[in-house]
Amino acid sequence: MSKKKKQNKEQKFGLGWLFLVVIGLFVILILLPNNGGNKMTFSDLHGLSYSGDGEKLIAAVHDGLKVYSNGSWSIPEGPKNDYMGYSPVKNGFYSSGHPAPSSNLKNPLGIVKSKDNGQTVDVVDLHGESDFHALSVGYETEEIYVFASEPNSKMKEQGFYYSNNQGETWNLMNMQGISGSPLVMSAHPSRNGTFAIGTDQGLYLSENYGDSFEQIVTDLSVSAAVFSDDDTIIAGTNNGDKRILKININDSSFSNLNMPQNFEGNISYIAVNRENKNELSFATDLLNVYTSSDSGKTWDEIVEEGTSRKSGEK
Repeated sequence: MSKKKKQNKEQKFGLGWLFLVVIGLFVILILLPNNGGNKMTFSDLHGLSYSGDGEKLIAAVHDGLKVYSNGSWSIPEGPKNDYMGYSPVKNGFYSSGHPAPSSNLKNPLGIVKSKDNGQTVDVVDLHGESDFHALSVGYETEEIYVFASEPNSKMKEQGFYYSNNQGETWNLMNMQGISGSPLVMSAHPSRNGTFAIGTDQGLYLSENYGDSFEQIVTDLSVSAAVFSDDDTIIAGTNNGDKRILKININDSSFSNLNMPQNFEGNISYIAVNRENKNELSFATDLLNVYTSSDSGKTWDEIVEEGTSRKSGEK
C-alpha cells in the first residue's frame, strides 16, 4: 500500500471515529434532561402543583412541564408549550400562554386544558386571542377566573372575569371591597362563586362571584395562595418577615408555618398535595423550590437558584 493511500485510509478511519463520538455526545445531551439523576436547570417558573394522584410535583415552565418524583426531576413527554396561568384541576390542568415552536396551535393559546399531564391539550376558549397570566380554576367545580389585561372578543374591557360554563359566557366582576394591587388569585375547589384574591394590602374572599369581597388577612402583602381544603387557604406573604400562613376562611384565624433556614426571595407559588395534606411545596422568584412532608415543620430544597438538587443533598 502506498504511503498516500495509507494516510487517506487513516484519515477516513479517524473521521469515522470522530463522527461516532459526535453522534454519541449528541444522544447523551438529548437524554440527559430526562434522566432524573442529572442536574436540571430552570430558567423560570410559571406555576406549581401536585398531580391528581399525589405522586408527583409538577412545575410549569417556559418550555413545558418538569416533574419531581422519587427524589429527582425529569421532563415528561408532551409539547413544550409556554404555560402561563397554570392551574391544576382534579383531572388535569388549565393554562394559557403560548404554543411550542413546532405546534399547530394558535398563538396565544387563550385557555386550554390537558387531561393527560400535558401530552395533549384541548382548546377551551379565546384561542389565538388572549394570554392570561392570571388564571385560576376551581379544582372540582372547574369554574374559570381570569384577569383580562386587554379586551378581546368576549371581554369588552380590562378587568376580572369568571365563567361557570367553560367559556360560553364571561361575566365581569364588580370587585367591590378590594384594596391594593392584585398579586394572586385562587378559586375555591368545590364552592361555586367562591374566590380569593391576594393584594399588597391583604387577602380578600368573595362568595358571590367577585361582586363583593371581605378582607380576611390585613396589613400583609399576599403574593401566593392556594386552597388546601374547603375551609383553609395556604398563603405566602412578602413584606417584612416573609411567611407562609395557614388561614381559616370561616373566622379569619391563621397560624404561621415554619420557614426554611436561610430562606431568600419572594414567595411566588404554593402547592398542596390533596392526597396527602401534610405535603406542600413553594417556589420563589429566585427560582428556589422547597418541599415539606410534615406540614411545613421541616423543608427540603429541591431547586436552588434554578438548578435542581436531589432530595437531601447538601
